[in-house]
Amino acid sequence: MSFVVSILCGATLAFLAGVSAAVLNLPPTALIEEAKNTAKELINGPWYRDPRWMPRRYEGVGLVEYDPERSWAGLTVMQGMFDEGARARVYDADGTLLQEWPLEFDAVWPEPTHIIPEKNVPKAPGEYHTQGIALEEDGSVLVNFAERGSVRLGPCGDVVWSVDQMTHHSITENPDGTYWIPSKRDPATIAQDYMLPGASVEAIMNSDNYYADSALLIDPEGRIIEDIPILEPTIDWLVERQEFDIMYGLNPEELDPIHLNDIEVVTPELSGRIPGSEPGDLLLSMRNLDALAVLNKSSGKIVWMQHGPWLRQHDPDISPDGTITVFDNGFGRRMPGRDFAGARVLRFDPVTNLAETIYPKSDDQRFFSFIMGTHQVLPNGNILITESTSGRVFEITPDGDTVWSMVLVAGTRSAALIEEARRYPLNYVDRSVWSCP
Repeated sequence: MSFVVSILCGATLAFLAGVSAAVLNLPPTALIEEAKNTAKELINGPWYRDPRWMPRRYEGVGLVEYDPERSWAGLTVMQGMFDEGARARVYDADGTLLQEWPLEFDAVWPEPTHIIPEKNVPKAPGEYHTQGIALEEDGSVLVNFAERGSVRLGPCGDVVWSVDQMTHHSITENPDGTYWIPSKRDPATIAQDYMLPGASVEAIMNSDNYYADSALLIDPEGRIIEDIPILEPTIDWLVERQEFDIMYGLNPEELDPIHLNDIEVVTPELSGRIPGSEPGDLLLSMRNLDALAVLNKSSGKIVWMQHGPWLRQHDPDISPDGTITVFDNGFGRRMPGRDFAGARVLRFDPVTNLAETIYPKSDDQRFFSFIMGTHQVLPNGNILITESTSGRVFEITPDGDTVWSMVLVAGTRSAALIEEARRYPLNYVDRSVWSCP
């Protein structure tokens, strides 16, 4: 229905522009172009393409800055909502588009049966978005359709396999070719003891079904080999420490107490900094608790949790020394330990509980993404940052200098939504596999 309404709105705008031009005897080109662009933006997506939420903040389109001497040259793969709709793309170091995959839900799941409630099955292209990305050495790409499944697309777009679960957010690649991916759970599997006030199977099914998460381990052929519940051990930890009241500050209508958005594998260096953890445990990012936590795989229990100094954070990564770098969304607020509002990349030491802002280093470097956002520490020490809701991906040096920057748009007024970008070595893929019909 929303798709039909968008089309009607666009057609109405175009008609009114034509009438105005005729009645007022004005040059029609500008009016018609504005109506066409407005209609296009209405048709191509909902709020996350709305210029009120995602206005263009940066000049230029495409690669707008590149210092080949200081940039870590590689293939940059990204996915999100662009001018043409949901896409995965891979760019050369100089900004040349090497390959693009349309991300079409119906092409992967023409008759989906794994999404509950059924009302969450997309009826039109503007009713879903994508999350997470991984580029494989054979030129294929792995992407999540948010809360609606994961798919591996071949170099030319064929479906290699799909994960028919309500997967979402991040895709963490493991050295053995497996992946950790968050997934939403059927509310019927949740014991009554773990239902918060206002939560019930019926209430969850009438919401967006964001209540409980699992950590799925997916093998290289797309099969689920582990499914680890996250809600229950999180509530157990909070109850034992008399911190359960933290969940009462959440919006009861969302029924989204945790909002798991990343899973990383604990390294020996990190486990040495967190008592009770072991290499191979899971580092979890829980956005709605402003928390990072470690889940011990042997016991299935949380053994460490830290709330802040980040806010609505995404994408924790483990450094070689066992510290943690985090994309701190900040949500536009000033917080203790920082003298600016906006997003930042920080480094956190679990031993001292001290956080150091890596970027920005000055007011003129400020950036912001009220949702999403990722970072990647590159082999030369540079950091690739995805400023999701501004349609910008940029690379900084350890000194904070920008040495590579790409800006993408959706229509004339909106920034593209780049949910994640990752950098791979230039020779990671034999590019001839992308010579598709």
